[in-house]
Amino acid sequence: MNMRSAAALLTIALCAPALVPAQQKDTVLRSMLDEMERAKKLALPGLEQPYFIEYTLDDAHGFSTSAALGATLASGENRFRVPRVKVRVGDYKFDNTNYIFSDFGSGGGDAAPIDDNYGVLRRGWWLSTDRAYKGAVETIARKRAALKNVTQNDNLPDLWPAAPVQKFGGVQRGTPVTTVWTARVRDLSALFLNYPDIISSNVTFTDTRSLSYMVNTEGSAIQRSEPLAHFQAQAATFAPDGMTVRDAVSIPRNNESALPPPAELARAVTQMAENVRALAKAPLGESYSGPVLFEGIAGAQVLAELLGPNFALGRKPVGEPGRQIPFLPSELENRIDSRILPEFLDIIDDPTRKEWNGQPLLGSYEIDEEGVTPKPVKLVDKGRLKTFLLTRQPVRGQEGTNGRARLPGAFGAWQASISNLFIQSSESVKATELKAKFLKKLAERNKPFGIIVRRMDFPSSASNDEARRLIQAAQQSGSVRPVSAPALCYRIYPDGREELVRGLRFRGFGIRSLRDIEAVSEEQYALHYLNNMLPFALLSGGGYVAGVSVVGPALLFEELELERPRDDVPKLPIVPAPELRAKASR
Repeated sequence: MNMRSAAALLTIALCAPALVPAQQKDTVLRSMLDEMERAKKLALPGLEQPYFIEYTLDDAHGFSTSAALGATLASGENRFRVPRVKVRVGDYKFDNTNYIFSDFGSGGGDAAPIDDNYGVLRRGWWLSTDRAYKGAVETIARKRAALKNVTQNDNLPDLWPAAPVQKFGGVQRGTPVTTVWTARVRDLSALFLNYPDIISSNVTFTDTRSLSYMVNTEGSAIQRSEPLAHFQAQAATFAPDGMTVRDAVSIPRNNESALPPPAELARAVTQMAENVRALAKAPLGESYSGPVLFEGIAGAQVLAELLGPNFALGRKPVGEPGRQIPFLPSELENRIDSRILPEFLDIIDDPTRKEWNGQPLLGSYEIDEEGVTPKPVKLVDKGRLKTFLLTRQPVRGQEGTNGRARLPGAFGAWQASISNLFIQSSESVKATELKAKFLKKLAERNKPFGIIVRRMDFPSSASNDEARRLIQAAQQSGSVRPVSAPALCYRIYPDGREELVRGLRFRGFGIRSLRDIEAVSEEQYALHYLNNMLPFALLSGGGYVAGVSVVGPALLFEELELERPRDDVPKLPIVPAPELRAKASR
């Protein structure tokens, strides 16, 4: 950045955004801006004055309901406001962030009142800012002390400047739908009464209507609406050998009205129940090495899981001698202009796209969490990595943010995430031709059978214990990041006969495996899910999420390896289950 642009940003930072009458009526926004003007004067004798302050607040009205076997388990509304304060002392080149203890003393934790009480809101901002400022002053002192004992390989600044943005949605938060979904979820859960061999099942629905606010001392002031609706159903049972088999349905949408109609949801739940029943009866898969075909949505799932986290380039924080830093770098770091995919594949991340083939896209947004307007980014060109998804946290080899701050991060920074990811191919074949090519490879190698994966367990309904076992198995096989197991996996024989199998998981399947994609289909398939930066995008974890859509083809690999799990399995229940429809005894 040249001196002229830096001076321009400094001039803007000294100016508070002017509110039009409509925004002046917003008590929350007014309290944030007024208290920030006062916060600019924060200073302790002999210590640094803040150069950057950011206030954010999520104002949400949520509703959730869950049911099992036709009985409501829980149902209720929740109204809350979550404020956050970030204070940076020092300057853009060196501040209190990007250090192992940067989150120490951060300004958060105090809930804001849900009433529009200007005085109480301002008091909350004042207290949080005071706490965050004191924490920032202490942290920068500790960071300076730590740097006397460690050597940094890169001399990077701590924050990239960004032009201020003022954007006001002019929309209301809205009230979530309640009664109709309580009955609908209860009725859908009753479908499992037809499957007494399924030992556990549930159906849930959440509808969150929220307004998000952000103001900072650079002059940004933002208010935007962020509705989200999510329908889920899960089911599990035991196979004869004691192995637990399960399946799940996850349908997130940007608003409740975009969810499928009840009849379509019923079909999805019924199909899931049939899948669980079939998996319980399926034989345990055999270890396999050879060609693998990912049909339908499985191709998009593989690309989302392997590439999504690795396109987000983070930065290892300053540490202290002898202290382990909980930091997992991108596996693509230092691989700019290297081939990571076949030359016939390109990848574009485009949050400006609203729909694809008539389907609304979940990853669309107009401004990121740091107040930066995003643009489409070509991440991969002819198989070669060209850039990363970036926030305002400076990283080596890059020059500035591209507006991908979408999730809370660590060490004082936001976390980047994919939005709408499009995998495009200059060489593709019809899905039927792709399968024929796969079968030809099996014949050429005299394989008694091949493996077709029609759906991965991503996002995953695995328990935390199962997720830990998958992570440990991946680490033992040398993988940096674990890959979810196939949810629907089939053996296909030379005569075309298919057989569902269970219990297989990949061995040594990682980001470098994508270079060996043999061919892809012309047909494209859309995956919509909620990214929470957890392994396998676990459905059970993460309170803060970012909507993602991935549009990609079916994939054919020349050589992949799958293996049976070596985990112990529990013994089957001793006493048979009671009849689901049995009448209560008198």
